Amino acid sequence: MSRFFAKPGDSSSEEETESEEETSEEESSEDEKPQQQLKKSSSFTKDAPVRKGPRKVVSQKDKRYDEMRQTVKALQNAMKINDWNAIASDFQKLNQQISKASNLISESGVPKFYISIIAKLAQVVEETTKDKDKVKKMSKTNAKSLNAMKQNIKKNNAQYENEIAKFLENPVEDEGEDEDEEEDESSESESESESESESESEDEKPKKKKDDDDEEEDDDDDEDEWSSSSSDDSSSSDDAGRSGATGISKWMKTGDGSDSSDDDGFEKVKKKKEPKVRETKARKEDEDKPKDSGKKEEQMVLTEENVKKKLEETLAVRGKKGTSKKDQIAQLEVLATANISPMMTAQVLVHLISSQFDLITAQFLHHQAQQRDRAGLGLLPISFEIENQNGSKVSSRDQCLWTKTMRNIRRLLEVLSENPELNEENTGQSAATVSRAQVPDDMFEDDEPLQVASNLVSFVERLDDDLYLSLRLLDNHAPEFLKRLLDIAPFLQLAEDVQTYYLKMGKKDVAARLAMRRLEHLYYKHDSLVAKAGTIVQQHGDRVENRAAFIEEMAMLVYQYGDDTIRTKAMLCQIYYHALHDRFYQARDMMLMSHLQDNIHQSYTIPTQILFNRTMAQLGLSAFRCGLIMDAHNCFDELCCNNRLKELLAQGISSQRYNDRNETQERAERKRQTPYHMHINLELIECCHLVGAFLLEIPKMVAMAYDSKRKWTSRALKRVFDNSDRNPLSGPPETTRDVIMAGARALEKGDWRQCEAHILALPVWSQIGSEESVVKVTEMLRRKIKEEALRTFLFAYSAFYDALSLEQLCDMFELERQVVNTLVSKMIISEELFASWDQPTGSIVMHKKERSRLHHIGLQYSDLLGKLVESNEKVMSDGMRSFVVGISVTAATSSSSRTRLAAAGSEGLEGNVEEETEGLG
Repeated sequence: MSRFFAKPGDSSSEEETESEEETSEEESSEDEKPQQQLKKSSSFTKDAPVRKGPRKVVSQKDKRYDEMRQTVKALQNAMKINDWNAIASDFQKLNQQISKASNLISESGVPKFYISIIAKLAQVVEETTKDKDKVKKMSKTNAKSLNAMKQNIKKNNAQYENEIAKFLENPVEDEGEDEDEEEDESSESESESESESESESEDEKPKKKKDDDDEEEDDDDDEDEWSSSSSDDSSSSDDAGRSGATGISKWMKTGDGSDSSDDDGFEKVKKKKEPKVRETKARKEDEDKPKDSGKKEEQMVLTEENVKKKLEETLAVRGKKGTSKKDQIAQLEVLATANISPMMTAQVLVHLISSQFDLITAQFLHHQAQQRDRAGLGLLPISFEIENQNGSKVSSRDQCLWTKTMRNIRRLLEVLSENPELNEENTGQSAATVSRAQVPDDMFEDDEPLQVASNLVSFVERLDDDLYLSLRLLDNHAPEFLKRLLDIAPFLQLAEDVQTYYLKMGKKDVAARLAMRRLEHLYYKHDSLVAKAGTIVQQHGDRVENRAAFIEEMAMLVYQYGDDTIRTKAMLCQIYYHALHDRFYQARDMMLMSHLQDNIHQSYTIPTQILFNRTMAQLGLSAFRCGLIMDAHNCFDELCCNNRLKELLAQGISSQRYNDRNETQERAERKRQTPYHMHINLELIECCHLVGAFLLEIPKMVAMAYDSKRKWTSRALKRVFDNSDRNPLSGPPETTRDVIMAGARALEKGDWRQCEAHILALPVWSQIGSEESVVKVTEMLRRKIKEEALRTFLFAYSAFYDALSLEQLCDMFELERQVVNTLVSKMIISEELFASWDQPTGSIVMHKKERSRLHHIGLQYSDLLGKLVESNEKVMSDGMRSFVVGISVTAATSSSSRTRLAAAGSEGLEGNVEEETEGLG
């Protein structure tokens, strides 16, 4: 009996229904597997979501684009887990889909989501390739796929260079992609909610089987369910009867309003999605913008009590998350304008300056996190850009954060100078005892700058560090760099005033630190340049007249009261200053007395080593300008021998073929670079070194042409000669090295005029100094070339002459009689030339003692024989000693044994001599 016709109190009907349920459960368990297959095959099961709205017809374009988006999603998932095998296959699949949709792409253009994914994929490939540790941990197949992707993505992206460039300028994702994702998510959520509701309705049926005590409640529930199910059946039958549809068509919903009471036959139209905005960036800008709290503070009466209370509140929230640093600075600036006691004013200024330095640090770290290369340096917090009320950036030197901080430091100095009773304790400063120079330089190589103490001298040092950092990072061709150089003069004036204040306070060790800071900005400037600038603008913090005494006064203060590190730096700066002004002997004596060359590379930090290298380079240039070729060569030898001059002077990073630096070392090396206005001309150093080297080396080459033991005095010149010898088809000289090499070859042949024409035609000599220095160096080089050409001629051709006239030599090399007489006499005294003077005739008489090539070969042969005899004698003496110690025999036996050993030794000697003779033959 059917349950629909049973009465509520009929027990028989309940028994029948229970028995029917049991039989139905058994049948369902037997037919479970075919039903499951039927459910899987059928698309209209109970769990399947019911489609709402009219039937959707998809165009060919949407179909193609949906397939591409699904591939892009799979590609993004593979990129997240670093699966390059899947990335390679999905990338190939995506390109195939793009080629299939070529007709659609030719009409509407390349999809934005495709440009986005290939741009991101190129970036991921580049980052993964740079991470060597990550590549080593990959499997062989994964690494092989990565290498293949590196080539494929480069080749593929070459076709879409313009589209990728436009996308990188404005990286906005495809809106259609996001909408489709939302549609998928909404449909999934709807299907999940429907399936959950249906599962809940199904789960209610098994719960009907309970104990006998709850039968009445179960019956009531059954009645409710029966009524609802009957109504559902009737409604479904009515719908089917109304539509007259059969099969699959009766399950499709139409838009005539008869299917559902919820939609009433209308379709839901989605709102157009707005482009996404980066919330973090907006939040960052809101935090950085100062609020209008300054107006509220002005309305408040700024008494000392209120200022103290507000200062405590500001310091309590300082450094916490969500606190705007610009807002705090604005509040402290308002508090600093209050008419309060000097002690409270000094406290407010100390915290204001510290907050400004914190803002510089935060902005710098934010910039470093976004972009570590040299592009976009206008975003640096130490630049001259400020924001107007409209949010636009304007270049300003007077209103930038660095200048405001310097003004506040000067105001703090004025407050402390006018009130001598104020000390570091009652003004909120920390003790100025530890110098930043005493801190190891490794601490400055981290990404985060070192937090300095809150006192006046530390503020000045931090201001100097930011100034040096800006000069190092800004583009030297940009106008901001030239503007930034103008800030050196006011900083020097501020440092001088602070140094005077500490000298009055009796803290001479702190004054020595400030004197070292001033000396670092003055030692590399020539007096003539300062004098020219002094005629136009007043030189604050510097001296135009008697500048050498001014530099020495600061250095002496550092020598007396400074620590070891800054004393060493002051010594090097003073040596550099003397060498810059061609006081070579004074600079050389200071260097030798300091003994810095003995342990500079073991006991001192890297910045101090860089300063030492710069000093040695300037010392070599000074010796070259003074005509001391040998001293200049000795100064340049260690700097130029390994072809690493740029790195040793911290003026750039050379691109080596086999780079042994990792990313961390390269980043640390970039931080140690010297600003552009302090650079020394590298081409000038190399030119002076090579010219001095060949002036010393060419005469020796000619004199010892047949000597196999000859050693080169300059490895750099030897490398240039070897490269020239390996190139048999050399054209006209183009580079500086080629011109110097052509001059050396001409000097080797004795053609001093051609050598002079090559060397003096180099344009680099104009960079050696002032006009007077250029003329002086030109005359010195012309004289040196003639003298070395004369020595080379005597070494090469003296064996072919019986006598040489002094007048003839003077005419050949255009030298004075006294100069030729001096050179020839020195060669005769040092036994380089076997000749003597004939004073009555004024000629040089040759003694014919120069060795020919046969003589040199014979001498080599005799040297080999001498070595052979020595080795045999050593072997024979060792054999005698072992024989005497090991065996005790009679005198006759020992004499006979010595005779046999001597005979054996002579036989061995003859054999070795024959072998050496064959080898020489």
